[in-house]
Amino acid sequence: MFGAFDEFLRELIVEGTLEGLASARARGRVGGRPPSLDPHGVEMARALYDMKGSDGKRRYTVQQIADRLGVSRATIYRHLDRSLR
Repeated sequence: MFGAFDEFLRELIVEGTLEGLASARARGRVGGRPPSLDPHGVEMARALYDMKGSDGKRRYTVQQIADRLGVSRATIYRHLDRSLR
């Protein structure tokens, strides 16, 4: 008996949550974490990554680019992979 009541209560909670999310979307709200790099930052990362030194090798390491833009190396790699596709 308690199991059926708990299941019913859970369904009410889920339904209310989904209605709230739909209402927020209708008002223009978007959920989730904001991106750490904006499109300009991605362009800058790509430009720095493609820069060559006088010896023909890359001028900046991924770590140097990440430090300069204030993000992690993984973020740089993730955005560089997207732009290569």
